[in-house]
Amino acid sequence: MHEFALYSQIPATRHDQVLQILAGVTASQPTATLEQTLIYQQARLADTGNSKKVPTGRQTAAQTQRLCYHKLVRDLKRPEGEKGLWTFRAEDVPLPGVQSMISRPAIEQIVGEAELERFRQGNGWYKYINQCVASPGYRFVHNNVVIRISRILSVPEGTGALEALDAPVPTLSDCKPVDPSGTYYFEACVRVEDGGNSKIVEHATTELMAFKKQVEGAIDLPVPERLALDTRVKGT
Repeated sequence: MHEFALYSQIPATRHDQVLQILAGVTASQPTATLEQTLIYQQARLADTGNSKKVPTGRQTAAQTQRLCYHKLVRDLKRPEGEKGLWTFRAEDVPLPGVQSMISRPAIEQIVGEAELERFRQGNGWYKYINQCVASPGYRFVHNNVVIRISRILSVPEGTGALEALDAPVPTLSDCKPVDPSGTYYFEACVRVEDGGNSKIVEHATTELMAFKKQVEGAIDLPVPERLALDTRVKGT
């Protein structure tokens, strides 16, 4: 999978206004979201010679060369008593030379219990680093552009220290905004399965830039420094 993205930060004072703007642009109301993200550091590189041993079945370029940080994400907005499935996410280093947006290969797929064993302590594949909760969160869809707005919350110290996969879901009232000012994280993203198909890529990037143009003056969408999104473990 390849994704093209734009990012921004929305001050808490503009949160309601931005939701109203996006409701007008997309002609729809947002879908409420609530996600938990566990962050892991690879302890060793994946065995590319045996895809059955690799949680994702394939690797990004960064994965095969350097140890990286990977994520497990799940939807917490489920019926009471029902747990969402974990989704594995690996992001490559954004491609150089792309000035108008972030462009990078990524892997995202649901993982089963057998694959989750790699993330448990003592298995030698991953080391648990931290976790966060995105709440409140909102999602809009505009053609092929998926727009997400969420406030990122840190969890109480020690959460998941014994075994993150088995730990209770953090209580939201105990979580604190990563940014004390309450800023919201904004992402507009288009994903394509074949990043090597020039026609598909052109269509995706055209859609994303058209969205940027549509909200110009209301939502600032600067392109971050690509190495600020580097998921490789330093010193490895």
